[in-house]
Amino acid sequence: MKAKRIDHVGIVVKDLDAAIATYTRNFGFAPDPARGGDLPALGIKNAFMPVGASDLEFIQAVSPEGPVAQFTADRGEGAFMLSIEVEDIDAAVEHLRAAGARVGNPSNGVAFVSMKSTHGVNLQLVQRQ
Repeated sequence: MKAKRIDHVGIVVKDLDAAIATYTRNFGFAPDPARGGDLPALGIKNAFMPVGASDLEFIQAVSPEGPVAQFTADRGEGAFMLSIEVEDIDAAVEHLRAAGARVGNPSNGVAFVSMKSTHGVNLQLVQRQ
């Protein structure tokens, strides 16, 4: 498996606009207007802020259902997911499964590794085109 870089860190927030304002004011980060927005199928809205070669993704639940809403209800705001860019998503999944990790099937260049296989980290693998 060839990991290329940390792609992004997902952070769950209760108020997306407030989080963007805080990170802009405190750190000088600016949202990328070409990415993010409303994702009704996932029950979220999000925004990306580039930080060097990686991004912060701020995620707000807009539906009472789904993993982000559940995370918010259980834990409030905070770090939600670490996304690692890989060269070949299928090869990465195959490698991890051969090593005994539980990994979901890739879909649209994304696969999730079970938190039971990552010491409690919600880990996403992503293959960029």
